[in-house]
Amino acid sequence: MPGGHAYTRTVMPVEAGFAALPDPHPDRDDCLAGERWWPPRMLTPGWVTRSAFDLMHVHFGVEQVPVSTLEETVRALRETGRPLVQTIHDLENPHLHDQAGHEGRLAVLVAAADAVLTLTPGAAAEIERRWHRPAVVVPHPHLVPLPRMQAARDARTAAGPVGRPVIGTTLKDLRAGTDAAGLLPALRHLARAMPDADVCVWLHERTWREPADDRARRTCRALAEAAADGVRLVVHPPMDDDALWSHLASLDVAVLPYRHGTHSGWLEACHDLGTSVVAPDVGHLVDQGPEGVYRWRPDGADESSVLAAVEGALGLRDEGLPGADADARARQVTEVRAVHAQVYTELLAGGRPGQGDGDLGRVAAAHPAGSTGRRREEAAG
Repeated sequence: MPGGHAYTRTVMPVEAGFAALPDPHPDRDDCLAGERWWPPRMLTPGWVTRSAFDLMHVHFGVEQVPVSTLEETVRALRETGRPLVQTIHDLENPHLHDQAGHEGRLAVLVAAADAVLTLTPGAAAEIERRWHRPAVVVPHPHLVPLPRMQAARDARTAAGPVGRPVIGTTLKDLRAGTDAAGLLPALRHLARAMPDADVCVWLHERTWREPADDRARRTCRALAEAAADGVRLVVHPPMDDDALWSHLASLDVAVLPYRHGTHSGWLEACHDLGTSVVAPDVGHLVDQGPEGVYRWRPDGADESSVLAAVEGALGLRDEGLPGADADARARQVTEVRAVHAQVYTELLAGGRPGQGDGDLGRVAAAHPAGSTGRRREEAAG
C-alpha cells in the first residue's frame, strides 16, 4: 500500500508470483488507472474485512489516517489472519511540521507489524532504540527508468569535464521538510566563493507568484535577495517525470535543502543520473552515500561546511560519476525483490522473517545502503 506508487512497483517481487492489488479510489469502490490513491482506503477496517488478499505491506500515506482507524485496521488484519509488513521510509515525515501524529501512527504500525523493513542501517538502529524491534535493511532502488538512466550517464561521460559546474537546489513548493531561508545564506556565500560556478535555485512558479503563508513570503523575499547576490533563480511550472530527470541530469551537484527527514528518493534519482549530491547531516541521509555532507545548525545551514562539501563533491567527479550504472542498479532491484519475496514467503508460511537460516540478512546486505555514492567525510567537519 499504495500499489500504484513507483517505489512499491519497483520492489514488488513479481517474479516470485506476488502482485499488488490496485489502489481503491478514495471516494468510490472502483480503481481507475492513473487516479489518486490518497487518502488510502486500504488502511481502513472495512476495506480489510471485505477484500481478498493475503498480506498487507504499508509504505506511504499513513499521515492521512487517524490513529484510531489504524488501530481498528490492525485489529481487522489480526482477526482475518493477514500478516502486516511495515517499511519505514520516514521516521520524520518531510511533509509535516509537527511530528507528534506521525510518531503515534508509526508506534501503532511498528508494534503490530510482523516484519519491519527500512532503507539504511542508521534507521534500523533508531527503530531498535525507539521500539525494540529489529528491522531488515533493504537499500533504496533506482527511481529513474534504466534506459533513461544509462543514456544520461553515457552522455555525461561522452561530454567530459565541464567548464562551469552547475550547483543547484530545487525547492519545489516549499514542503515542510525544507528550509530554503536557512540554506540561502550558505548558497550566497557559495556563489561569492565560487564565481566560476553557476549556483541556482529552482522554485515552483505558483509559490513565487502566490506565496501561501508567511513562511513562503519570507522565503520569496530571501530568494529575491539571493538573486541579487549571485544566485540564479529559476521559477518554473511543476515538472513531470521526464522534465524532472532532464532537470536533475543538468546539475553537476545537487544541494539538498532539508532541515529534517530520514531518507531521500531525490538523492537516489540524482545518483541514477550521475549527479553528485551534497546533503545535510539530518536523519539518515549520510547512510545513502552523498558525495558531501554539510552541518545543519538550529538557525540554518553552516556556510563553511556547505562550501567544503560542494568543493569536495566536485573534486570527486574527477574520479568518475557518482552512483551505479543501469546494470548494477538492475542487479540491485533483483536482490531487493528477493528480500521482499523471502519476507512475504516466511510470513505466509507462519514464520518470522530472519529467524531461519540467515539467508535474509545476507541478501539484504548484498547491496548495502549507501554503496552507490561516495561521501567525503571531511566535508561534515
